[in-house]
Amino acid sequence: MSLLCAAQAHSESLDPTLLKLMGVQGPHSQFAGPYVGAKFGANWSDIKGPNQKTTHTTLFPGLVAGVNYDVDRFVVGFEGFMDFHGGSTTKKDGGIDVRFGMPVNENILPYARIGFTGTWPDTRLHYGGGVEYKFEKNWSVAAEYTGDTSSYQGGHRRNDSLTVGVHYYFF
Repeated sequence: MSLLCAAQAHSESLDPTLLKLMGVQGPHSQFAGPYVGAKFGANWSDIKGPNQKTTHTTLFPGLVAGVNYDVDRFVVGFEGFMDFHGGSTTKKDGGIDVRFGMPVNENILPYARIGFTGTWPDTRLHYGGGVEYKFEKNWSVAAEYTGDTSSYQGGHRRNDSLTVGVHYYFF
């Protein structure tokens, strides 16, 4: 928390050259720049074929970190994530996604995401969508759906999640 407070105090006086190097050039949307966050969600997953496992639900925490850039009126970003859903068929997932969105009323960002997850048991296409609401200069809440599937040795694995989270933007 001390680190976040120090970053907040420092963000008011960041050198414009440093901001440009980070890809944020003013004026910019409220969603441009680096952020970190935590989330909590529900995961449901199943396996069909060999080693079949019926659909079940697991509650889990997760972490995110990313950076967003303004591209005309759109926001494009990269987000790394780690989901700790030990009871699912994929145990835990970590990866990186590209996020695409367009701010509405300056503080609401509906977005789509696509990328890869691959901590266990294999690398898979990761996809989803959500909405983020900026309620303070540096703080937002987000709700989203994500999913991934994979096929292996005659089987098929499906993994879906719904999450809510809080993000802290460094400026």
